[in-house]
Amino acid sequence: MIQLTGLLVLPTVGIIALIIKKVLHLGLTEEKIVTSVTIATIAIFFLGLLLGFQSFSFPLINSIGFSFTLQLNGISIPFLLLAIVLPGLGLWSAYKEIKENKTLFYIFYLFSYLSLIAVFMSSNLISFFIFWEIILISFFFIIAFWGEKETKRKASMKFLIFTQFGSMLLLGAFILLYVYTGSFNLNTIASSISLIPSQIQDVIFFFVLMAAIIKMPLFPLHSWLPDAHTSAPTAGSVLLAGVLLKLGAYVLILFAVLLMPAVVRTFQIPLIILGLFTILYSTFAASAQRDFKRLIAYSSIFYMALVFIGIASLNSLGETGAIVLIVSHGFIVGMLFVLAGTLKEKTGTRDLDRLGGLMSKMPMYAFFLVLAVIATLGVPGLSNFPGELLVLLGAYAVYPMALIALAGVLIATNYYLSAVKKILFNSLKKAFIKMTDISSFDALQLSLFTIFIVVLGIMPSILINSFNLTI
Repeated sequence: MIQLTGLLVLPTVGIIALIIKKVLHLGLTEEKIVTSVTIATIAIFFLGLLLGFQSFSFPLINSIGFSFTLQLNGISIPFLLLAIVLPGLGLWSAYKEIKENKTLFYIFYLFSYLSLIAVFMSSNLISFFIFWEIILISFFFIIAFWGEKETKRKASMKFLIFTQFGSMLLLGAFILLYVYTGSFNLNTIASSISLIPSQIQDVIFFFVLMAAIIKMPLFPLHSWLPDAHTSAPTAGSVLLAGVLLKLGAYVLILFAVLLMPAVVRTFQIPLIILGLFTILYSTFAASAQRDFKRLIAYSSIFYMALVFIGIASLNSLGETGAIVLIVSHGFIVGMLFVLAGTLKEKTGTRDLDRLGGLMSKMPMYAFFLVLAVIATLGVPGLSNFPGELLVLLGAYAVYPMALIALAGVLIATNYYLSAVKKILFNSLKKAFIKMTDISSFDALQLSLFTIFIVVLGIMPSILINSFNLTI
């Protein structure tokens, strides 16, 4: 069996190696260090899927039951897949974009990488919260230091304020769980949840729900996301949309649906209605965007609202579909942000009104762009389709009006196909006459995204069989 600590040791070694390189001015490049770390971590993860994982626990403060405990729960594997693989694919974009203070950037990136992995393995609430906070702080600096010059400071502060508010609510929920169960251990809390008065359970659920709504995000606490995406470097956007947003869904499933399903059922219909409203709002907002990256950001809100509906359905089909859609969307939106970054690199703009005719100059880019768009629209055979189908089936069984979400899919089809037309077709702009296609390096990066999207679309059972809806 593979020790879960192995998934954290390698990123830690990478951080130490980067610091030593900076201090001693060693000849080894940052890219080689980070590439080695991510490839090795991915290899250990897939080896662990074959051989199994060994839990780990080390007591730290016995008086309050604080221990560093790593243990997989029923839904850990799909989230770990995203947390381990997706940042590694996104790093390829950083190799092209990040030119200043590279060592510091990769240190913050590896801190985010390590902490994301640790969050999805932590069964002690204190260590869970510590790693949760490290993610936010690391990503704040990634936006503030390496984001787009015009907007990075404002976007990073907005990101920090919103997400820190959500963190404080989540901490409040953890404190209440400890006060009424006497433990920070998730398994102990799950077995003692009946000891918590119903009114306190309602408060805990409200805190968790608000933290999830901010993190996913949903209307009306979503406004930090488009700014953060637009400002962040491409690798940061891949990390943000592909993994960070999924933290909200993770805490909602783990600390609400699986821990207190009776409380969630009480508010089930209002939650689904909130998800439906967010779907309609985000799709109309995306339709009004001219910046391709900002359009993708609003589209991410739409898909996370679909996930929210599936979770709120409390139906095995809907909840299973939500997790499938979480993983699928992570890879698809990551690919879309890489394509948006490549577009800016090649043309100098993401303004859809200033683009056109790139099909003739960038056929390989056009292939991957069309593939990513039809994947995000839920075409059968690609990964979004099984997730969307299961979410809609599960939600319909509880609240038939949930099929309103189909209107969001239709609107998304309109704005994505319109974006494809503006980028690839129409008349070729004079500024792009000497444009060249993407490099083989870029094509390989996009091909790796494509493999996951196609495999999960054709064989979703691989993912579905990797988890169960239990703590």
